[in-house]
Amino acid sequence: MGQSRMAVTVDVVHVVKRYGRKVGLHDMSFHVAPGSALGLVGPNGAGKSTLLRLLLGLSRPTRGNIWLNGVALWPRPERAMVDVGGFVDLPRFYPYLSAAENLAMLADLTGCPRQRVIEVLQAVHLYEARLNKVGGFSHGMRQRLGIAVALLKRPGLMVLDEPQDGLDPARLEEMRGVIEQARQELGATFIMSSHLMQDVERLCDQIAVFDGGWLRYFGSPADLGKDRGEEVLWEIYPAGPAVAFLRGLGIWARCPSSDRVLALWSPARDLEEVNRILIQQGFRIRTVVIRSASLESRLLRYLGDSHVDVR
Repeated sequence: MGQSRMAVTVDVVHVVKRYGRKVGLHDMSFHVAPGSALGLVGPNGAGKSTLLRLLLGLSRPTRGNIWLNGVALWPRPERAMVDVGGFVDLPRFYPYLSAAENLAMLADLTGCPRQRVIEVLQAVHLYEARLNKVGGFSHGMRQRLGIAVALLKRPGLMVLDEPQDGLDPARLEEMRGVIEQARQELGATFIMSSHLMQDVERLCDQIAVFDGGWLRYFGSPADLGKDRGEEVLWEIYPAGPAVAFLRGLGIWARCPSSDRVLALWSPARDLEEVNRILIQQGFRIRTVVIRSASLESRLLRYLGDSHVDVR
């Protein structure tokens, strides 16, 4: 696929974004090293998409600035945006044009050679559909075409908004491969929002946890809530009341499905004793598994401790 111009260093410096009286981002600052991958996580409305729009030059901060390789994004974003590719929200295309025609038009506008269109279509596994009109594309195909657009000019920074959103399991794994391949071959810096913690853990070196427009955590996924290293998964009935009962015992728990309860576990607690109490209370336990706590569980507990409704 070829190398990017140069992996971009990103510095977000005291950025505030207001919408009238509403604050979208509160005095946010962080540094992203060149060639690293940052995952933006947190509940809906936490400010992730607001930051992505700022990074793509689609919105201007109320205060503060973003620096890309030492170049201030505002007031002249076109200077810094030459090395940036990506999308926010669902990528949009001319539905009556084919995938190849949409990309060719964008290549001409950005000065990319037409051969690059073929390369990026192959990279995102859309070459066989290159002559099909985009109006007939599935959601996942449009997502992949959006990544193809982002790859066109071999950017030093790729900004992706929920690239795995709405994909079935097979296409989800395919998309992970596309992102991994693009990152490896371009050597670019990646900033990606996602609700899929498995993907964030697999694809990203660092995570930024957003909460009501505040940056609550910035660092390694492994270090988030690392003091809560294990979790217990019960197959239990009824699951909902079991969660309430466990929380009454001071054990943070949730229902990942209708017949399962998941709880972050402290080594100081006696699992056998808790199981005995559950059975005495009339709960029917089929299986109990203790395992390493997932990033999703640690994130939900972290946000829960911040008094955020994460449902």
